[in-house]
Amino acid sequence: MGTGPLSAVQLAHVAREHYVNGKSRVEIAEATGLSRFKIGRMLDDAVARGIIRFEIVSSPGIDLDLSMRMKQRFNLDNAVVVELPVDTDAQAQSSLGTTAATLIDELVGPDDVLGLTSGRTLNVMARGLEGIPCRSVVQLAGVAGPIQESGLEVMRRLANFPGVQPWPMFTSLVMSDAQTAGGVLRQPGISGAVEMFDHVTVALCAIGSWIPSNSLMMMNPAVSDRDRAHLLDRGVVAEVAATLVTDSGEVVHDLDDRCVAVTEEQLRAIPSRVAIAGGPSKTRAIRAVLTARLLTTLVTDSFTAGRLLAG
Repeated sequence: MGTGPLSAVQLAHVAREHYVNGKSRVEIAEATGLSRFKIGRMLDDAVARGIIRFEIVSSPGIDLDLSMRMKQRFNLDNAVVVELPVDTDAQAQSSLGTTAATLIDELVGPDDVLGLTSGRTLNVMARGLEGIPCRSVVQLAGVAGPIQESGLEVMRRLANFPGVQPWPMFTSLVMSDAQTAGGVLRQPGISGAVEMFDHVTVALCAIGSWIPSNSLMMMNPAVSDRDRAHLLDRGVVAEVAATLVTDSGEVVHDLDDRCVAVTEEQLRAIPSRVAIAGGPSKTRAIRAVLTARLLTTLVTDSFTAGRLLAG
């Protein structure tokens, strides 16, 4: 086909019929007397000549390129990278929590059972929700830090939505010994939530950092100075619920029998495991959890994504 105005008009007409009016190549071919193969070549030519221009638009505030690079680099089902104006933990918590609230309808369906850990970012998310699509919400770990930042606070907010059945755990995350933990797990109010762990289909998780210290679990009174020193010597740099992880992705089980929380095995059995975490103090911890392949989806910020991709 020529390159003059007449040919451009023909290409524009075919392009409009196909992309704007929704007609198939066969329909356009029948209307113009050309073969569908010719129509296909004309559409390709229209793209090459700039008559057809495609614009890919992502959600405002989402870095589409970084999101795709994170997804591919860490072999995730999905990744969402939120653009931040400044690289601070406080900004990351605020922006990621707000974004997570807007994503809830895409992450969770009406037939899902939603599991939640504790964390400042998840509390921001809970405050931004106007409702949730599912009916059952399960607290995946006991209280690790201050009550206003705990899973109980998230559960309290979500339980206020109509039709939601909450499964809270009114207990500490870590006990002083295994015998005490075993007794707590047998309590009716706790055992009901624990029995729901195997039914959870979507988990929304925070990530705690042990180096540098930004972990609610580390603040738990039952985690003694001796415990912390021992676990740091073992190489622990991160936790999800009560699953402790090293830089190499190894899971450290030293506190398992003292914890009231979803186990590593139960966590990995959840089909969709979404971490909402970012900020300078969390980067190393997020990398460790990604290395351990504990996640299927990550919601993080652009600065943290850049550091993870550069590492």
